Amino acid sequence: MHPATRRAGGALLAALLLVAGLLLHPPVRLAAKEPPGNSTESVKRDITAVVEDQLAAFRAGDWERAYSHAASPIREMFPLADFRRMVTTGYPLIAKSASADFGICLDNGSEAVIYVRVDDGAGRTGDYQYTLTKEKGTWRITGVGAASEKGSSV
Repeated sequence: MHPATRRAGGALLAALLLVAGLLLHPPVRLAAKEPPGNSTESVKRDITAVVEDQLAAFRAGDWERAYSHAASPIREMFPLADFRRMVTTGYPLIAKSASADFGICLDNGSEAVIYVRVDDGAGRTGDYQYTLTKEKGTWRITGVGAASEKGSSV
């Protein structure tokens, strides 16, 4: 099978898993009514540490540690093996990142979004928005999506 066809098939599988998961488990509605504002340095450090540790776990092949940073609805939708497949096929740049730079971080105390630029060390970069929620006092990742044009959304 041609590598491009295999990549397209893997991306399609990841998309189908996500759609099936969303149909079976509707997205979690934000409990907090307050709109997000600029995060304090302390909150941004905490959120950055979660994302950095997940990226480091991906690089180390420590999928259990990476999975531990996923919010409970993600863990309910995706058992560990499916989570790994989703990340490696749907987000290969994230799965094999060499470094990350963190931009603006917004939160409302219980939900957050942070802009992250991921670099694979070979000249390829990707811009992402990570969304997080606080579960039992700990920030957990609820989703990752490609960031749209710089400065157009957060």
